[in-house]
Amino acid sequence: MSARLLRGKPLAEKMRQELAARAAAVSEERGSPPHLAILAIGGNPSSQIFLRKKLEACQEAGIECTMESLPESTSFTETQRLMHKLAHDPAVDGIIFDMPVPQHLDPARLMEELSPDKDVEGVTATNAGRLVSHKSWASLRGSGVMIPCTPDAIIHLLLETKVDPRGAEAVVIGRSNIVGKPTAHLLSSLDATVTLCHAQTRGLAEHVRRADILVCAIGKPGLVRGDWVKPGAVVLDAGTGMEGKRIAGDVEFEAAAQRAAFITPVPGGVGPLTVTFLLHNTVLAAERRLAALADSHKHHPTA
Repeated sequence: MSARLLRGKPLAEKMRQELAARAAAVSEERGSPPHLAILAIGGNPSSQIFLRKKLEACQEAGIECTMESLPESTSFTETQRLMHKLAHDPAVDGIIFDMPVPQHLDPARLMEELSPDKDVEGVTATNAGRLVSHKSWASLRGSGVMIPCTPDAIIHLLLETKVDPRGAEAVVIGRSNIVGKPTAHLLSSLDATVTLCHAQTRGLAEHVRRADILVCAIGKPGLVRGDWVKPGAVVLDAGTGMEGKRIAGDVEFEAAAQRAAFITPVPGGVGPLTVTFLLHNTVLAAERRLAALADSHKHHPTA
C-alpha cells in the first residue's frame, strides 16, 4: 500500500483567499487591517524558519504583523510589562509568543498573562476551558472558540480524507497543552475513541498498532517506527525536529507511507495549515472587536 500524501498547502491557499477578503473588509470598516504582534525572546534559531513564514503569510493576507524582539536576558517583569502594553493597545488584535520561550521566564505562567481576547493561539486557561466545554464538533465550530492552530490544522486535514472518525481508534502521542491535549479533545468531539500517550506510556508500539487515526506531536524524529503503523491508518505527523541537517517528523515516513492510507509529510503537511489558522484566528479576533465596538455604540450612542 502506498499512502496518499496530505499536504497542507492546497487547503491553506484556498483558506487564505477568503481570509484576505475578510481582512480587507476589516481594514475598510475601521481604517486599519487586523494586527498580530509577535513577542520573540532570545531569537531561538530553531524557530526562525517558522517565524519567517508567519511574517510572509500575514503580509500576503493583508494582516499587519509586528515583532517585538527582546534579549534572552529579559526578566519576567519586563516581559509582563510589554504584554500588558500590547493588551491595552487598541491597534493590536492578537498576541503570540515565538516559541520556545526561555525557561527562566516560566512559560506556563507567562501564557496566563496573555489577554484571552487577544490570545489567538488558544493557550490561556480561559480559552482552554472554553474549548473543552463543548462536547461536539458542531457545537465547537459554531461557538467561535479560539481553537489552537496546530490542532485545528490536524483536524481539518483529517476531515479532508473523508474518513469517518466516529468510533475510530485514535491515538495521540504528546500531551502538551497547545497540541496534544486539545487535539485529543477535538478528536473526541468527532466521536473518535481517543488514547493519549506520552513519555511515560508503556507499550507505545501496541497503542500505535491499533490506531485507525494516529497523531504525533512530540518533536522526536523517528520516535514511531513505520512498521508499527496499522495498515490503512491515517497518520497526521505534527512533530518537527532536526535529523542531521533536515527537518523530520516523529514518524519514520518512508516505511509508514507503505502501510498508511493517508500520511502528512514533514515539512509540508500540518505546518502550512497551522500558519493559516493563526491568520484565521487573528482576523476572527479583529472581527469580534469590531462587532463589540459596534454593539457598544448601539447601546451608548454619542450625543
